[in-house]
Amino acid sequence: MNDFFNDVPKPFKKFFGEDFWGNFDHMFQEFESQKKSQFPKTNIYESGNELICLLLLPGIERMDDINLNVNSNILSVSGTIHLPFESYHSNKEEIFAGSFKRDIQLPFPVRSDKVIASYKRGFLKVYLYRLLVKSSQSSIVIEDLEKE
Repeated sequence: MNDFFNDVPKPFKKFFGEDFWGNFDHMFQEFESQKKSQFPKTNIYESGNELICLLLLPGIERMDDINLNVNSNILSVSGTIHLPFESYHSNKEEIFAGSFKRDIQLPFPVRSDKVIASYKRGFLKVYLYRLLVKSSQSSIVIEDLEKE
């Protein structure tokens, strides 16, 4: 039975070439890095000029472990999630632990001077407000130099 599974790749090597299986390794590595770049999971809610970004961040014990920055229409979040099982051997890991960084595209530019963030029960809630651009058009007073 073991020979069957060892022999399965041989016809594929003849037909597709030696590096047929190597492409799968590359795809799985890409998938893993893509999963990591989509952490933390995020919902964005919009109402008028307000946004609420809800980020799933389980296991945060200190707010110093999270960094938030906003620049125009990008919310950047980074930090570290610590799990208290470092002295144990892992048999299965589905819960993310370690350092993370994610840039989240917002639907419009937001004010950087008015950001409110709070953390409760594994959720980071970030309130953001639309950056309203005032019209650059203004009336110009013309001085009459002939009246002098």
